[in-house]
Amino acid sequence: MARARHVKLGPFKRWWASRSDSHFQIVTSVSILSVAATLWGFVFLFILGGALDPSKQNLVPFSWGCLFFGGLFAFYILPEFFVYLDQRTVIEDVLLLDSRSEVLRRRGEAEDAAEMLGPVYQARLLGLYQELGIKAGSRFRGVAPVFSSRGISAGPVSDSADWTDDGRAARVMSDAGAGFVSNWWNTADSRLAGFLPGARALREPVGHRGVLLASAGASILLLWNMFSGLASKGGGAREYTVDLTLWLAGEDSIHATAPHFDGVGMLLAAVSLTLLYLTTPSAEVTISLTEEE
Repeated sequence: MARARHVKLGPFKRWWASRSDSHFQIVTSVSILSVAATLWGFVFLFILGGALDPSKQNLVPFSWGCLFFGGLFAFYILPEFFVYLDQRTVIEDVLLLDSRSEVLRRRGEAEDAAEMLGPVYQARLLGLYQELGIKAGSRFRGVAPVFSSRGISAGPVSDSADWTDDGRAARVMSDAGAGFVSNWWNTADSRLAGFLPGARALREPVGHRGVLLASAGASILLLWNMFSGLASKGGGAREYTVDLTLWLAGEDSIHATAPHFDGVGMLLAAVSLTLLYLTTPSAEVTISLTEEE
């Protein structure tokens, strides 16, 4: 009889196979770094003109390396990242379901996605199974279920003759608006934490609030600088925008009358606002209303 042929894996493939529970985090981190490196190389070389500036010649080889290797990694890793992102969308959709029959119908694709994304999502899926009374198979044996909150309940609300549909909608919007800021500040399940499940610090109050305050502060300063100006000349009013593109290029004159928009400033503002958005709670806040008969 012919013996089964064993394929010997190389060092990298052995390491990758041993990190099967962290593939999503690794792919996400490499994707972010490769895109950031590519953007840095492009902005420095072609927007700031760093290759033509004698005072910045020490950064030229580094920037070309970022552009080449970052672009190369991005070319290969981004398609894989979007596959993981698609699987994450699948399982997040399933985790929001409260219908046992619908979860059973999508059980196969949910378990495939959880297996690909690692133990964090496997635990959440098992938690959903227990909440809905679904018997878990042996596929994720050894994984402890994690139960997730399905929203914030406002408690029972009495229904009177003058409690119209418009009044109920206004009450829901008011309660949701009042609780959103508190939920945003105290959440341990932000969009960013869900996007990077391996970053445990993002689920801690100090880590989450630090990112929230830093991104909010950076967004306010950058937008204020572009629209109203942060700099002054000769002790006058602060009505001049600091052109960050010119500042990075080492130009002597870096002020422009507000409002003024430059490439680097807009890029940093977009990154800060995106990061601020990602600190919001991942699950939609729901307020349940019950009627007393």
